Amino acid sequence: MKIVVTGSSGHIGGAAARLLHGQGHEVIGISRTLSKGLRGHVEQLSLDIGHHSFVRDACKAIGGCDAIVHAAACQEHALTALDIARTNCLGVQQILCMATELQAHTVVYLSSLSVLGAPCEHPVTETHPIAPATVYGASKLFGEQLVCNADAHALRGVALRVSSPVGPGLNYKRIFRVFVENAIAGRDIVLHGKGTRRQDYVDVRDIAEAIESALIRDVRGVFHIGAGVPVSNLELAEACKETLASQSEIAFSGDPDPSDDVCWDISIEKARKRLGYTPSHTLRQSIRDLAGEISGDSRPTEDGG
Repeated sequence: MKIVVTGSSGHIGGAAARLLHGQGHEVIGISRTLSKGLRGHVEQLSLDIGHHSFVRDACKAIGGCDAIVHAAACQEHALTALDIARTNCLGVQQILCMATELQAHTVVYLSSLSVLGAPCEHPVTETHPIAPATVYGASKLFGEQLVCNADAHALRGVALRVSSPVGPGLNYKRIFRVFVENAIAGRDIVLHGKGTRRQDYVDVRDIAEAIESALIRDVRGVFHIGAGVPVSNLELAEACKETLASQSEIAFSGDPDPSDDVCWDISIEKARKRLGYTPSHTLRQSIRDLAGEISGDSRPTEDGG
């Protein structure tokens, strides 16, 4: 297939572009900044999906395609961040316009569990009540609903609600990378509250596998993509320390964590049944491979331990 991947310089988009290229698909990456890691492997276009000329410029450069993976997004959460609407709302509409112009048959949209707000039903399935608590979550819900209604325009739409992506390429200073960096350096791994907040950390390479499955299988609608195993902040700290044989100490700041005792126990059963999705990268493997990348040894580990 000829597949366009937006956000190809990002964590998920880059992983998807690499996997799809490796599987023999013709891949064209779109992002505002080009990825050094994709050079020489994937054709890349420097375009802004929120710009008024995007559809015209993209269609002229691409000519036609079979499918689009839409991973580009603005990550801001502030109510006053206008780029949220331009990129995450107008951008999705322009992607759908582009898909129509290029005669694509499928759009796979990378959504987020932030569309749900806070978990109030367990396990967290695709029927969980929707109540986004941030402008970012609201913008992802807007895109998700547009893509899932694409059938009216002869497009097959699939929305993948991704949990917390980790593993190689994770550049954001979120808890997973911070803990890994501290473990490498032997610094204290500091927890707020009781360290009981439980999150579902899914390796970006497993997300890429789910994307390919959504492209090649005749499925529609929303799917939760995670590891299926919630991990507490304390358990993550212990896993980083043990996996990397770190001399770091686990310490508690004494500051409260308003998310203590929140549990994102994501159900991935729908994805298992309809997408054939089975995550294969363990938490320890994600820790080791990110640590190797940070330390300059980017060779992936091969064991599942």
